[in-house]
Amino acid sequence: GERAGQLKDSLADKLETGADSLRKHSTDTASLDSAVSTTKEKVAGASDRVATGMEQTADWLRSADMASIQRGLEKQVKESPGRTLLIAAGIGYLLGRALKGKDT
Repeated sequence: GERAGQLKDSLADKLETGADSLRKHSTDTASLDSAVSTTKEKVAGASDRVATGMEQTADWLRSADMASIQRGLEKQVKESPGRTLLIAAGIGYLLGRALKGKDT
């Protein structure tokens, strides 16, 4: 009986310690704020890199000669038809997902 009482008291003490620790961590949001800030910076950096790539692609498309693009595509298909098909399927999938997301 005495041993059971000691275990009960020990468990109760540990629960109170855990509760105090939980309250402390939930009110101390500095580390959480830091993690959120770091994540926001990483997302902003990735978004900037993607946006830069999109702008460069847009500039390339505006200045590209359609006959030259057609010749390049024909050469690519003749030299690597399998890889070209996989790339086209991937682009089609991504465009489909992008357009589907805008409709919903």
